[in-house]
Amino acid sequence: MMPIFFRRSPLVVATCLGVAGSLLVACGSDGNSASSGDGGPSGGVSGSMGSVGGASSGGSSSGGKNGNGGASAGATSNGGATAHGGTSAGGTSNGGSGGATSSGGTSSGGTSNSGSGGATSSGGTSSGGKNGNGGAGGSGTALVNPAPGSKFFVGANFWNIDWEGQGDFFQSNVDWTTTTNPWQPALLTDLAPYHVLRFMDWNQTNDSNNPQAVWDTRKQKTQNQNEPVAFEWQIDLCNRTKKDYWLNVPHEATADYWTKLATLVKDQLDPSLRVYLEYSNEVWNAGFPQNGYAADKAKAMNLAGSIPASSYYVYASVRLYEAFEGVFGKGSPRLVKVLAGQAAWTGPCDAHMLALADSTINPKGTMPTVYAIAPYFGGKTTAELSSALPTVNQWTTDSNKCASGKMLPLVSYEGGSDSFSASNCTTVQHDPGMHDLYTSYLDGISGAGLKGPFMQYTHTGACWGLKEKTSDALDVSPKYKGVLDWLAAHP
Repeated sequence: MMPIFFRRSPLVVATCLGVAGSLLVACGSDGNSASSGDGGPSGGVSGSMGSVGGASSGGSSSGGKNGNGGASAGATSNGGATAHGGTSAGGTSNGGSGGATSSGGTSSGGTSNSGSGGATSSGGTSSGGKNGNGGAGGSGTALVNPAPGSKFFVGANFWNIDWEGQGDFFQSNVDWTTTTNPWQPALLTDLAPYHVLRFMDWNQTNDSNNPQAVWDTRKQKTQNQNEPVAFEWQIDLCNRTKKDYWLNVPHEATADYWTKLATLVKDQLDPSLRVYLEYSNEVWNAGFPQNGYAADKAKAMNLAGSIPASSYYVYASVRLYEAFEGVFGKGSPRLVKVLAGQAAWTGPCDAHMLALADSTINPKGTMPTVYAIAPYFGGKTTAELSSALPTVNQWTTDSNKCASGKMLPLVSYEGGSDSFSASNCTTVQHDPGMHDLYTSYLDGISGAGLKGPFMQYTHTGACWGLKEKTSDALDVSPKYKGVLDWLAAHP
């Protein structure tokens, strides 16, 4: 059988194979097998690793992305999701008010309630601003980006530099031992629409035996920056562009590492910026080693819960939050604690909510700030991609209902179009029809209850990127222009 490759690692080969017409991948979430992928049977190859449950009625699959997205034209599969019906109130910010008319908490010595709107002055009361920005970043510093869950706004993931090439990010012939600014000027300009930058691939988060997961072997700022990229340069890019920093902490990192990393981030990140803190990435996804790692840990510790990896994921996440709170301060508005699940199936979300209430898994009752999904939509053509949108909107509605049970705003950690299964996915990527498709997509998921940040995967990169290359002009980047135009129409 031919190997099946995935966008996060061209070297990952599916290990769960079944036959449906031709070849279908159906690796279950947390090791559960599935009768079809999230996107349904494929006429060619369906790459929906990590998908769970649910047979699809005969549509052509887009080759979904790791079980999130990939809803295909004619398919009726929701990846095993139970349709809860209706939309729930979304966007309630944990620990504070958000949105257009929110009132900020009273600031004492420069600290305000998390999620409150507006600029905050030391010792004063913060008034809710239009964008729900605000909270104090320390010593009365106002936070410059919108509060998570306050409104719909956009951020971006970065692709693996080794796949894309250093030239999309860095200037030529950089002397890493002395440089103070290695960045491509065009990249800095391109990042203007975003409020948050996520560096999952740059930390090799989906790898085992990861040198970035050991404090003494992590990438140093003075080394050549390919994969992984030094934390210091990730922070520098956020500081330079005034974007909040989404940090994926590798699953093999120790508690001592957590504290050292928290200290580095607090010392170097601009005090007007937040850090979004996420333990690993897609621990629900059986296609990644962190899933097996977490499941083994849960079984060894005899943690409660029907999905072992989900139980340990919450166990590790709340302790990671607490380690950063020990450095940033408990209740710091600069710290956004992310818990993430699967878009196509709310099983992991349900398991996460139960684990948060378990006194062994979460003895201090530490809660995340937001719940995140990755609402991908897939297809080989713009017509197939368009037909996938209603399914993705339903996934978002269902996920929002689950998250709102704990009063958590629903955001995304990844998302966007997935045309990887197309014979030439970059042709689809540059299709002018992608402009209107993206505006419809953002209308749909925002209307279904998703709040900001929506984290596009990726900014640049073949197939998934809003742009294929940093150097691409706006008129050949219809996805990127679609996002710009949508944001201009929804200030």
